[in-house]
Amino acid sequence: MFNINKLKEALSGYIKVKLELFKLDMAEHLSKILAQMVAYLVILIFLGLVTLFLSIAVALHLNEILESSYLGFVLVSAFYTVLLICVFILLKTGNLKSFFESILMTKDETQQT
Repeated sequence: MFNINKLKEALSGYIKVKLELFKLDMAEHLSKILAQMVAYLVILIFLGLVTLFLSIAVALHLNEILESSYLGFVLVSAFYTVLLICVFILLKTGNLKSFFESILMTKDETQQT
């Protein structure tokens, strides 16, 4: 009877330790994912700002070339509209999803090795 109690306590301790280890592993994994997401968000913000200022510069330059105060902005907006339509078409066909899935799968495989 005494050995069963020791075995029970040892098993209980083992389960507690395994549970704590699982929690710590999950917290570490989650913190890595969160840190990566924040880094990508910062990159995305800066990329958006660069795109915004370059678009304004191109629009102003086109205004000078076309001798208009607004036509450059219309052309830049039309360019982004065409780009948006292309993205919607790629989303409809599923090509964009498969493209990003292949990128993520490749990245995941390189992280595991």
